[in-house]
Amino acid sequence: MPGPDTERTTDPPPTAELPVVPVEDPGPPPVVLRLLGMTTYLGIAGFVVAEIVQVATSGWAGFTAASLLNALVWLAGVNSLVVGCGHLMLPDPIARSIGWPTGNPFQGEVGLAGVLIGVLGILAGSGFDRQFQLAALLAFAIFYLGAAVGHVVQIVRRGNRAAGNAGFILWYDVLAPLLVIALYAAS
Repeated sequence: MPGPDTERTTDPPPTAELPVVPVEDPGPPPVVLRLLGMTTYLGIAGFVVAEIVQVATSGWAGFTAASLLNALVWLAGVNSLVVGCGHLMLPDPIARSIGWPTGNPFQGEVGLAGVLIGVLGILAGSGFDRQFQLAALLAFAIFYLGAAVGHVVQIVRRGNRAAGNAGFILWYDVLAPLLVIALYAAS
């Protein structure tokens, strides 16, 4: 039988402090992240389907004006609403996908701006007058083209080639507003 000097205990003395080991948030499962990465395609898919339905039901008459409405609803509206909600509800995974630090309050601001643009786009494509369409178009174009400039700056200055910075979103941020501007000008 061991004596008091030879006893081994595995529990720390009650007064000892245990080291605090930070646990990194694993975030959502990979399948959720993959679905989030495809949210931008939702606006494109909706736009393409709306264009097909437009041609099938009305032919080519008024195609440009109808395409403007479809683009405002889907490319500016639904896409911005979904992406904005992503920034609000899953800020850390979104920040990581962009190559930005997590826990930054900019995510909430970007998310609210996205929701605002989404609501404006959906309303503008739902029968509001031409001036309202222009206002929604300007908000969409300024925000998205400005984001594209920010992405390019991050690529050049920091070498940030994260998918959420230098991937498809960069092209969307440039091409979608230019398409909506062209449709507005042509209609």
